[in-house]
Amino acid sequence: MNILKGTLLTMVCLLSPISLFSAEEDEVIEVIKTWASLEGDLNAQAEIIRDDRVMIAGSYVWPDQKDNLMIQNERREATLKRDSGWKIMQTIISPKVRIYGNVAVAHFIRRFDVIPSEGEVLPPSMDNGTMVLVKENGNWGIAHTHFSQI
Repeated sequence: MNILKGTLLTMVCLLSPISLFSAEEDEVIEVIKTWASLEGDLNAQAEIIRDDRVMIAGSYVWPDQKDNLMIQNERREATLKRDSGWKIMQTIISPKVRIYGNVAVAHFIRRFDVIPSEGEVLPPSMDNGTMVLVKENGNWGIAHTHFSQI
């Protein structure tokens, strides 16, 4: 009986970190998917982005989240003035996450759809995406994003 108890206790101890790690990965994936779902509301999206976030998309680099958000909002407003029914959507495909203490590195494929209310709908853009997230005060925040078109 003691051998059985010892074996069960060992299995629980060995499997617990795996379960915890998986839960952390799931949290990070949920943050990334939430970020993607908020593409239509940039100010809400900014709530899960750190102030020191660096964003790289193709040849563009935005080292300051405050300036990046201001530019994105201005561009979005100009687009909506021309086409009030314009929509933008992101879909996260096949995310993979690695956790290193309070830092997570994620890779995924991003499908990016721009849908005008009139005229031709262009094919979606597909990108390889990498994010670095930092956990502070129990919350994951996006510290770095990098997108390369496929």
